[in-house]
Amino acid sequence: MSNTNLPPRFRELGLPSVHTSDGFWMSRKSVADILIDKNIRTFPNDRGEERECGLFFDDWHLYAVEDGGWIHSLVKLREQEHDKEEGRIGDGDTPGVTVSFIAFQPEIFMKCLESPTFENRQALNREINRVVSLRGQHHHPALKAYFGKTESAGAYLIAEEYVRKIALLAENGRIPTPDAYQKAKKDVRLRSFIEENNAAAGYTVCDHRFIFTRDADSLNPFEKLAILAAYTADISFPSFAAEVQYHACFLTAPARIPVPFLGRSIYDSAIRADMTIDDCELEGPAPYHNLNSHWVRRQAKCHPEYAVF
Repeated sequence: MSNTNLPPRFRELGLPSVHTSDGFWMSRKSVADILIDKNIRTFPNDRGEERECGLFFDDWHLYAVEDGGWIHSLVKLREQEHDKEEGRIGDGDTPGVTVSFIAFQPEIFMKCLESPTFENRQALNREINRVVSLRGQHHHPALKAYFGKTESAGAYLIAEEYVRKIALLAENGRIPTPDAYQKAKKDVRLRSFIEENNAAAGYTVCDHRFIFTRDADSLNPFEKLAILAAYTADISFPSFAAEVQYHACFLTAPARIPVPFLGRSIYDSAIRADMTIDDCELEGPAPYHNLNSHWVRRQAKCHPEYAVF
């Protein structure tokens, strides 16, 4: 796919981006970096209190799929942060990936960039919150349709970009495993996989405290899988894609019925796919975490290039 297919908003903003052959585009520059490049460093929350863009919007990236016109939304790529324990007011420290299926209105973003008044910066904050966290929202049919297809390649690109981001944080070839992984010492599934991955690699890729990389710019499959497992709880790329697809497939009218004693519906949980160890799963043993489930096997069959993963 040539650059002529670049989403207009991406072109206008000059965003460094990556894309798939089936029309999924994603910015490598975070929302915070886009704002800071325009010297917009703070925003007012709903109470009018100024907050730092770099502590709230640094993990969120624009993505877009084409459906007649371009439909935009946001994907979170969060590393391990320690804002809370270091006394900073931020948006959460737990690492992981979140794919929102709620359409983002880029016009609000563009208006803020062109005229960063108090009102426009506050409007942007409200729009981002609506897409990434506010309850009672509705998905966009084009986003559900795209991620609900087994053939779609977007989830794989997101996983690759996340692994790349974490790898580039390595110091002296070492990446600490997340706090949530350290605390989940009884998670037999993840820890057994890490040991199996070490055995398959023929050396210690991860000792449960650190992931060891030889070249952060050119990871081998075992290093990629160790990062993916420790940071998202998915032990294969098809598993990661199946988790995104699973959430998209639950975006139905019956799923909006509130679950007794839970206080929310399955739809509320599905409208944003969260890949993280700290995730509260939709149901007991998640099928996307079972490599033999039909969800994962269909993904692996459709994307054989990830068979080595």
